[in-house]
Amino acid sequence: MLEGLAVWALLIYLLRLVGMPWNQYSKAFTYIGGSAWLLFVWVGLITYTPMDLSGGSLVQSPHIQLRPGSTQVTGNIKALHVKPNQQVTKGQLIYELEDKVYQIALNKAAAQVQSAEVALSSSLDDVRINESKYAIANKEIKINLDQQVEIQADLSWKRTTLQRYIDQNKVAAFTITESKLDEQKTAVQVASAKLTVLQSQAEKLVLNAQQAQLNTIKSGHAVNSRKADVANQTEVYAQAQWNLDNTRVYAPAYGYLTNFIIREGQYIGAMPRIQMYTNEKYVLMRVNHQAIRNIKVGQASEFASAVYPGHIFSAEVEGIIEATGEAQGSLLAKETSVRATTGQNVMNKHHFVRLKLIETEDYDIPVGSVGLAWISGAKPIAFLGFLDVIRGVIIRMKSQIYYFYSM
Repeated sequence: MLEGLAVWALLIYLLRLVGMPWNQYSKAFTYIGGSAWLLFVWVGLITYTPMDLSGGSLVQSPHIQLRPGSTQVTGNIKALHVKPNQQVTKGQLIYELEDKVYQIALNKAAAQVQSAEVALSSSLDDVRINESKYAIANKEIKINLDQQVEIQADLSWKRTTLQRYIDQNKVAAFTITESKLDEQKTAVQVASAKLTVLQSQAEKLVLNAQQAQLNTIKSGHAVNSRKADVANQTEVYAQAQWNLDNTRVYAPAYGYLTNFIIREGQYIGAMPRIQMYTNEKYVLMRVNHQAIRNIKVGQASEFASAVYPGHIFSAEVEGIIEATGEAQGSLLAKETSVRATTGQNVMNKHHFVRLKLIETEDYDIPVGSVGLAWISGAKPIAFLGFLDVIRGVIIRMKSQIYYFYSM
């Protein structure tokens, strides 16, 4: 607002230099016009080019816990490969845990995989054996059936011969002796008995074939079970390998470490003992209610901090924080108190906006730094673009004050 007053005062000064008289009319123009100009500039600045004049815009950075990927991987630190406040690169080894227990678990899992594979191989052999038995049983059935056909033909021929002997004796008695007839009858009985035996054997062979078929199916189920065992033990081995790999902790991104206090031999459990910040930095800036509707992702902004007095950092809007902490409701099953809620939030006039900070190679602003920031918001007409100039002048003027900020 003072900057707008300075611009108006400069205009009046120039008008006076070119000969404007100082009378009641020029005074009315100066005071009334100055008030209108200040009101216009003030409303325009807070609505279309918001700036956090509190100086509390905060530099933040994503931080990552440097610990094994699971709380089940614990142990004492065997080797520490970094120092406090050190720059790290992506994939750099940070520390190692004692891995003897996890190596034993991996070896045990490997032995279990081998045992499961042997059991699977044995089951496959059982399948092949039962398939062979089934095939042999079917061949034996075929042989039995062929023998039955042969015996039936022989029995039929012997019965026919016996009947011919009997018919011949009826025509001419005693042309066929009694011994010959008895011999033929015996041959018929023997052939009939052989046929009966083969038929009984055929039933047994069918049962054997069915049993072999069932054993083959059962062996197939056993193979599927062994395959599942192999798959399960393989996953157990993979888990053991993953646990062993996670005893070595690497940096997942480029960044830097904080002032950690862990040392070799210290126990790493469920709680992380060290963390890092990435090189990506952003500014958390508050924006008043009047301006938040004019803020869009990708809009240009600027930031200044006492860390680098007189320097202006370029930035852009990365995101708009849609909710504030005051918006958080209670998880308890109770009604909200009107007076308490209203009283706590009556002064809440701001939202948070996240700015992506653009650092050049010569500057490295620490996380946690605070400063001034402003955003070039959306404007209804192009004429209001001069508001960006005013904001640019303001932040550059105020950045000079940072030379004496600590004093």
